[in-house]
Amino acid sequence: MESLLKQTVAPKRVIVVDDGSNDATPQILSHFTRTQPSNVQVVSLPDRGYDIRRVPANINRAWKTAVEDGLETDYFMISGDDCVYPSNYAETVLNTMSREPTTVVASGQLVSGDRQSEEHSPSGSGRMVKSSFWLEIGEYPVRAGWETWLLYKAREKGQRVKLIGEVRFEHMRRRGAKHQLTYWGAAMHGLGYHPLYAVGRIAKNVVTRTTTVRGAVNMLRGYTQACLGSADPFIRPYDSSLRRFVRENQVLSIVRAASSVLRFQPVSL
Repeated sequence: MESLLKQTVAPKRVIVVDDGSNDATPQILSHFTRTQPSNVQVVSLPDRGYDIRRVPANINRAWKTAVEDGLETDYFMISGDDCVYPSNYAETVLNTMSREPTTVVASGQLVSGDRQSEEHSPSGSGRMVKSSFWLEIGEYPVRAGWETWLLYKAREKGQRVKLIGEVRFEHMRRRGAKHQLTYWGAAMHGLGYHPLYAVGRIAKNVVTRTTTVRGAVNMLRGYTQACLGSADPFIRPYDSSLRRFVRENQVLSIVRAASSVLRFQPVSL
């Protein structure tokens, strides 16, 4: 909260959805609403236990709260509850997006502990989104893969997404710790990931130590179970046009990678 409120480009408002916290969170948020009532707004929900499915719904809830209050803004930023940002974070990301009108989603580089994320696309937290684009596509779908869905949706519509490596922010908690990454695997299937691409992505996470072996097994299990079909609406497939777009792009990536390996493979005579 302090890192958000101390940005060199100050937010019009920080809207916090407190999803039933039973620790000191309500008291901490109360401090901010007392000391900065015009800048901080809290939406308090009852404690219903942990469920990753509510995260996209809570983000949508924050957006709707802003709209209902008549808050107009060209961009909005999504943040997890455990992220800390340098004071120039918003300014750096916004300057880049304002210079590149077709860039509708962008974020800085995620760092966790002493390790930098291996991702090459905007992170889910720290993500700046152009409001006009958000209004065009609607809100986050409440299903596995909602963060990646937004990136592919932008590309499908001919827009750009960007990772801005010059500015970094810190994720204090290991990602996927609570749901053990099973939903990440299910999300791959729902988005239409090609099997080779999905397996390669999971293997890369292990090699780069982004994911533990156990986490990788859970991702593979989630992908396989989703392929076999599920009645769970949270892991149902996305629309066929988006899935086709995703798979076609991944096939091109696989072909390019294979061509590169074959082109530079030493030949022994």
